[in-house]
Amino acid sequence: MKLLKRAAVLILFFLAPSYALACPEANGLVDNNCDGRVVIVCFGDSITYGRRDTPIEIGYPGRLRQYFPNAEVYNLGKPGENTFSGKVRAVSVISQINYADYFVLLEGVNDYYSQTRSADVTRDNLLSILRMSRSTGAVAFLAKLTEVKREFQGNWVLSVNNRLVNLAQIDFFSLGKSIISFDLLHPNSVGYDRMGAKVANSLLLYSAQHRPIDTDLDGIYDYYETRIGTNPNNRDTDNDGLLDGAEVFQYHSSALALDTDGDGLTDPYEVGIGSNPANPNPTPPKLKSFKIL
Repeated sequence: MKLLKRAAVLILFFLAPSYALACPEANGLVDNNCDGRVVIVCFGDSITYGRRDTPIEIGYPGRLRQYFPNAEVYNLGKPGENTFSGKVRAVSVISQINYADYFVLLEGVNDYYSQTRSADVTRDNLLSILRMSRSTGAVAFLAKLTEVKREFQGNWVLSVNNRLVNLAQIDFFSLGKSIISFDLLHPNSVGYDRMGAKVANSLLLYSAQHRPIDTDLDGIYDYYETRIGTNPNNRDTDNDGLLDGAEVFQYHSSALALDTDGDGLTDPYEVGIGSNPANPNPTPPKLKSFKIL
């Protein structure tokens, strides 16, 4: 019996995949907080919401679902909102979605109608919202406001964007006026397509350039290993033949224990026979049909 267990461990160790990328990903996006899901939050006003989009108002966030079908995308656009109200709303929203990996902020065009209109105040409100999102560990992107065809509002948009020159990571303004719909403010469906593509490219570029380190190539980023107590320099911390990443993300067993569920069977042995190493009372594995020769 011991010989069989040792054989199972050796087979699992050599056949286990060599993880070049750590923690689950979604269509090229890094799972920054290693919680097994990639979450994108899009916060803003009616342009984020998707007003004047056709055939349905899904805006650029809806396009992100097409680029990243395995990610969770939240459209938190609120028509008519200015950055003053947005800053208040963000306190509640961000506390509820504090597991976001990426946060995209596009807001400010409605500040034109505020009695105390000030491009500097709009910028400060946006930075305040960004700080809230980053406090949760999310990677936050600030976007420049889109162009408008309303002549009376054009200089206002330009003045806000001038204050975001060295702060914004996404430049919607560069898409020009051709993306604006008949109401002279909101993008048309083609405009939302182009906005979605710009955000998707920004997220992918960031992920490619800032992917965290996985020193031992066990499938878990170094910074997350320090959180859960595994060794970032040992791909099999508990020496049971299963890579730490496989235990944490695939089998949901402990990378610090030889027998996670305490049922007397080691984790690699249970994996080898098709049992659940994290459940002391698993469903018995089904035997495959065979023919006696």
